[in-house]
Amino acid sequence: MTASNVVQPPWSVRLWQYRDAPTRGWTTRLFSDTDVQGAAGSESVGPYRITLLDDPSDQQLGQLRPVLELASWFGEPGDEAPGSDSAGWTGLSIHQEITAMLSLILGVRLRGDDPVIHRNNGGTVTSYHPSAHTLPSAPMSPWGSPIIPGLPDTPIDVASARQYLESLPNFAPQHAVDLVRAARQYADALWIAEGEPELAWLMLVSAVEVAATSHQVTTADYAQLVTSSFPLAAQALVERGGDELLVRAADTEFAGLIKATGRFLAFAHAFRPDPPEPRTADQAAQLPWSRRGMEDALKKVYGYRSARLHAGAPFPWPLLIPPPVASDGMPAERFINGPYGSGDTTWSAEELPMTLAIFAQLARGMLLRWWSTMADGADAATA
Repeated sequence: MTASNVVQPPWSVRLWQYRDAPTRGWTTRLFSDTDVQGAAGSESVGPYRITLLDDPSDQQLGQLRPVLELASWFGEPGDEAPGSDSAGWTGLSIHQEITAMLSLILGVRLRGDDPVIHRNNGGTVTSYHPSAHTLPSAPMSPWGSPIIPGLPDTPIDVASARQYLESLPNFAPQHAVDLVRAARQYADALWIAEGEPELAWLMLVSAVEVAATSHQVTTADYAQLVTSSFPLAAQALVERGGDELLVRAADTEFAGLIKATGRFLAFAHAFRPDPPEPRTADQAAQLPWSRRGMEDALKKVYGYRSARLHAGAPFPWPLLIPPPVASDGMPAERFINGPYGSGDTTWSAEELPMTLAIFAQLARGMLLRWWSTMADGADAATA
């Protein structure tokens, strides 16, 4: 029987409760196209063990291959926990939840194959292999260069995952669910970016939105948001009825329109990461990292996302191709020349806020800072 309005942590988190006296488990291989020379040996975190599979001498950079083994052993879950309603549904199996979080932590493409199931019956381990073994595959880019450059060159440091994963059991159940959901959006976006860049944009924005809603970063100053987003409307309201009319209209008529955007921008401001390293030295090709510059760029991103979802308007074509090259040969973070055209449609550089590659880095940085903040808060609450 499912209890109403009860949210349990995802099973990837709940397994911490059942890691004593393990009687069952599973093993899956995680596939990636990245360089794994930064990883070494195995890492055990709670009920999980992460082991390097790749042989550095046999690497083919950029080719999907099994690079890590993810395994878990745990005891039989008890019946004492109440059921969870759909508010706790992540849509993923345990190993998929952990894989999505590892993809976010490490910043690389990761996806597991069908797990092998293990059972320990009085010291005798029986393994059940999937009847139809499905290997992961990722869409390929039709371009001669990648849309998100550098991913195959990103070294995996499995040890860096420990501090994040160890914080999971201390999270509030809904926060743990939201974290898995955001990680899933990020991991899926990274996995399909080369073949489906428009969907990757949508998923990355959704990943940040999930976190922003969970964090509940809100602003009561809707008048300021109206002034910055709709300056002509704000001016007309002030001329008609002064600041009082602007505030009243902003809090009522405009609130529903700008609340989601405001929450998105406020979250980005609160958890804006440091600029990426390495990055182009060409300052004209760098994404402005100031609050104002970042806000202007993210407003455009959010606007394209909303137009795609609600009006079916495709993303501008230049946002769906490999990034331009800066003057120093590094990938540019934004579009500095123009116009850019496809068919009979053109876009100026001012209409193109940033590349998909830099937005993926920005989204990951925000999500990891949010995760660290939740972990710090959970540690303080349990101290």
